[in-house]
Parts: sequence; C-alpha cells; structure tokens
Amino acid sequence: MPSAPWISSQTFAEQASISVQTARRVLRTALDGDCWRGAQLKVRRRLGRGGRGGLIYEVAADSLPREIASSVEPGPTDPGLSSGPLPGARRQDARVLERLDVINPILKTTPTSAARAEAMELACVASGLSERTLYRWLRQYEDQGVRGLARALPRNAGQRRVYVSRDFDRAWRTQGRAEAELDAIGVELAQGLKGLWASRAEQAGSSEIRRLGEFLLREICQRDAVVLPHEAFRLSRRYVERFAHYRAVNQRRNDRKAFDDGKPRIRRDWTALAPMERVVADVKHLDVIVRRPDGSPAWPKIVAFMDAGTGRVWAHPVLLERGEGVRQEHVIEALLGMVADPAWGFPQGLYLDNGAEFGALVKIDGALQLLNEPGARTLIFARPYNASAKPIESLFARLDRYVFGLLPGYAGPNRMAQKTQSVGKPPQPFPGTWEDFSATLRDLITTYNHRPVGGLWRDRSPQAWFEEKVASGWRAARVDDASLDAAFSDADSRRLDRGVLKIGGLRYSHERLAALPHRTVVDLALPWRRGRPPLARIDGQWVYLAVDAPYPARWIDGARESSRRQTRQSAHVRALANDAPAIDPVDLKRRMARRLEAVVPQAGLTLDLGADVRARGEAVRMILEAPPGPSPAELRRARERARDEAAPMDLDASPSPSPAELRRARERARTERLERVHGRDD
Repeated sequence: MPSAPWISSQTFAEQASISVQTARRVLRTALDGDCWRGAQLKVRRRLGRGGRGGLIYEVAADSLPREIASSVEPGPTDPGLSSGPLPGARRQDARVLERLDVINPILKTTPTSAARAEAMELACVASGLSERTLYRWLRQYEDQGVRGLARALPRNAGQRRVYVSRDFDRAWRTQGRAEAELDAIGVELAQGLKGLWASRAEQAGSSEIRRLGEFLLREICQRDAVVLPHEAFRLSRRYVERFAHYRAVNQRRNDRKAFDDGKPRIRRDWTALAPMERVVADVKHLDVIVRRPDGSPAWPKIVAFMDAGTGRVWAHPVLLERGEGVRQEHVIEALLGMVADPAWGFPQGLYLDNGAEFGALVKIDGALQLLNEPGARTLIFARPYNASAKPIESLFARLDRYVFGLLPGYAGPNRMAQKTQSVGKPPQPFPGTWEDFSATLRDLITTYNHRPVGGLWRDRSPQAWFEEKVASGWRAARVDDASLDAAFSDADSRRLDRGVLKIGGLRYSHERLAALPHRTVVDLALPWRRGRPPLARIDGQWVYLAVDAPYPARWIDGARESSRRQTRQSAHVRALANDAPAIDPVDLKRRMARRLEAVVPQAGLTLDLGADVRARGEAVRMILEAPPGPSPAELRRARERARDEAAPMDLDASPSPSPAELRRARERARTERLERVHGRDD
C-alpha cells in the first residue's frame, strides 16, 4: 500500500486556512509533542531552500485532523522548497540534522540566561560533547542558519591537488620549482596517456600503458632539463586508467565489429504483430557434421524463417557440394516450402539478410504489395554487419543451445577446439542419412516452437502466441507453387509444334497444351530452381510441363494418346467456333466500298486543244528547221584557237575538235532549245 504523502507548510496553511507563518510555528511545536486541534501531527525536517537558512518542515497528510486530511491533495512544491546545492561539503544533510537536534533545546532558551546554561549542561551530558563545541554550533547557526552546521568546503575544493603523482609533485616542490611548470607537465602527460589509450598499445592493457607513460614522463623531464629521483617517475594505476575510455578510439579504428557490437541499441516489441506480418529470413551455418551420399563429411546449412509476431521458426536444411555456397535457388526452395506449410502460408512482409542469395525475393514484391496498405514497406534488407538489430540472431543463439547442440555430430562453434568423443580424433558425424538428419532437425524445431520464451514474450511459447492470434481471426494467405515458381524464373516463349514445345533440346507437352492450334505462341517460365520443369501460361494460368517421351512402336497406348490429343484439339477449335460469330467478309468489303467516298478535284483552266496543239507544233518545226548555232563549247574552243593563233606556236597545244565532236555538240544544243520551248509552253 503506498505511504501517505508529505505536504509542505505552505500547502498545510492553505488547507487549514491559516497563514504560512502560523503553519510553520504549528509544525515546529509539533516536533516537541504538542497537539494541534486534537491531532498529533507527524512532522519531519529536511534541508532545502527556505526556512532558517535552509530548513523546511513537512507534515504527513494522514496525521492531520480528519476534516482537513479528507480534502488534502499534495499541492505544488514551494519555490523555496526545491532541494538544491547548499554551500558546504557534500552529503552533510544527516550530520546537519543531527547537530540541529542536539542544539534545538538550547535554541529555545534566552541567551545569557540560567535556563540556557542548564540546557547547555544537559545537552553536553546527552551528547557527550563539550560546551565549546556546542557554543560553536550555536554561533554558526545564529550567523549562517542551518547551513552553518555543515562542514565547510576546503579552500582548495575543486582544484587539482595532484598534477602527476604524489611522489613526483613532492620531489618537484622539494627542488623549489614553479607550480605553473608542474601543471604544464601534468597536462602534457595527460595528453600523452590519452594518445596511448587511443593507439594499438591499449590492447596490451593498463600495465603496458603505465610503462609507456612513465617513459614519456622521463622524456619530458629530460627535454626540460629536470633531474628528479628515479622513484618520482612512478605513475599510479588509478591515474593511468583515468583515460582508459579513450581505448574506444582504437577499437573504432581497428576493430569495427567489436565497436559496432558496443553501440547503444533500442529494443523492439514484436509481440503486437499479426502472424506472418513480418517474417525475418537468414542463413545459419550449422556446427554439425553429416555425410554426403558419397561418404564425404559436410557441414550443412539452413535457410531459416522467423515469424516475428509469434517467434516461431521454420527451417529448410541445405546440403551443399564441396566449395558451394547457399544460392538463390536454395532460398526460393525454402520460401516455397514455408508457403506450402498450412501453419505458415504467404508472408505479408519480409525482413531479409543483406546477402546476395536473398536478392531473388524482390520478384515477389508486387504480390506483397497486394497484402499491405499502399506505400507500405514490404521488403526490408538489413544493414551489413548489424547482427544485433535482427531478432533472428538471438533466435539462432537459442537454437544452438536447445536444438543444434543436441544433435549427434555437433562439433561446437570453434573448429579449432571441436567437441570430440575421443582425444586426438575428429568428431563423429551424424549417424544416419541426410533424410534422417532433416527429419530429426524438423522434429526438434517443432519441439522448440512449443518451448516458453521469457522477456517480452512473458514466458509463453511461440506456438501459444500463434494459437491465440489464430483464435482472434487470423488466416493464412495461400499461393500455388506454380505461380511462385513462375515469379522466380526467366521469361521465354515458344511456338507450338503439333501439341509439343521444344525447350533446351527436349520435347514437352501438357493435356491443356494439346488443345491449342498448331503454331500458337505460348509464354514460358524457366524456373531458377534446379530440376524444376518449365511452366507454360495457358488461359492466364501457369501449368507445369512434362517431358514428352516417345511410345514404343508396338504399344497401342501411343495411338490412343494421339487420338486423345487430336480429340482435345478438335473440341477446342469447336469451342472457338461456337464463341466466334459468323461474318461474310465479301459482304463486309462491299459495304466498305459503298461507304468510301472518292475524292474529286475542283475544275482548273479550260484549254482549246486544237489551237494550242497547232501552235506548239509550229514552234517545234521552226526550231528544227533553223540552222543550229554554235554551242557554248564550240564558242569556247573558237576563242581558244584565236588566242593560240595570235600567240607563238606551242607544240603542246590541244588539237581542234573533230567533226564528230562538233556534230554531237550541235545535237545537244538543239535538244536544249526544244526542252526550253516545251518548258515555256507548259
């Protein structure tokens, strides 16, 4: 039951409808045993800001008279009642109150009276202190109030008393050297120790830092020509370790993993999430030895999924060949196995490790968006080297303790210190096949899902959380395997060849494929998982194709299968015929011809064909009968000959044109004139 509150004298005055001064006097007299309004008040004193030099009174609410206590609510604290630092040594409250109790009977008497002398004598007997001490306390109380009863702060409070070490400072002062120089050496040494702790030397521990610091101190003194005894250069471990927190600098520089592990973290409460609302995925390397089918030892791995809302775990074991790693196909196979589990189903969101093997899950982001509000984050990739932020890492630690460590063949996480059955011999592998190991692992994980978990899970098992949320109405989302395989695949297409598709040198068929007409283009999906057959999209649905194996020549089953395929195709074509209406293309084109309008241009100039034709013929005849004039080339050659005749004879001059050349030139000139005439008439 909670204790009764203590109220201040100001709140007491307000509730009792009296002045603050009267309330304080009532509380002071109540300490002597006096009653107030028939009630014995329970009063206490404490130090603070207010009262006689820092003494305040408080009364317990349950000790007040009934008519006042029923309406008392602890009011706001007086501004003068806030406890703050008092001038004097620290942690003196108990001593001050004890001294006040001793001198309180003396304070009630008149100074220099016989009553004071008698009270002083009784106080000396009761406390065992001398009159000199009590008189000093009285004088301090009268001069400074309650604060005067505390021990005074030393004059050098807050100042450095030791600069390097007690021995070094003593030897320094013995030689009469200046305090300022000693302070400078202390500052320089402190900087050197900080640098040592921030360097790789901190890995050797404080003893090595101490040795190096003492050497730095000797070097400083040698530089300044300071000669001190050998014993003065010893540093205390406490002084050296004052700067040990600087080792975080070296850790951040050279051991980032350890530095990141020590970063401040927050906790997240995943218990409010619905099942499959956020599924965390990661790869775990098992410390268990198994044998491959060929007898060679192997270290298996698991692709694990953790339902963050319930804490359940689903694991898919993977046995790899020598030198192989977990690839995207293994993650896809694990996801398909989880989705096919009736208790799991399709996730609403994924929290994935940053490894490349989880990159393929981006393919289903569109499907995840359908299960969430618009704009919600459906795929979250963890930051690299940030294991403490992933809840599945703590799950792996528990699985090592409660599941993997129980398996025969468990060798422990340290490969150099394996857990062996015999000294000097390697550990024995799991006694059984890979199928036995996988079945055993699944059974142990099922048992773990029923184990209570503490902390935020309140000592309830993941299965109990799951059953509670199922009872509240949660249902799993389902997706068929063919659609998921098609999501993680390469797109392709083929033209159907009489009911068969040729892919990668093999012939594939399907009963729905045989119904399609010859040379139909079919969309394909080639899964990334090894050993999975290709898929074909038929009528908007993905179906797995099967290899079309040839039938033996003597088997009648081949003829029957051929007949069934042809029958399905005929039925499909008949269905198409029933679905398509009958249209006469000839009648349709005739209607189109009648609707088409011919473009008729507007009328131009009206010509008199008789007069125009005669005028054109007359012009042509005149040109043909006219003697042809010299062409431009002939004129040019004539000018050149005239120039040559006037000039001296040149044996290298070009010869005059031949008759054939002149004839061709005249024909060209006549042709050009005819073309100009026709062009002008047009």
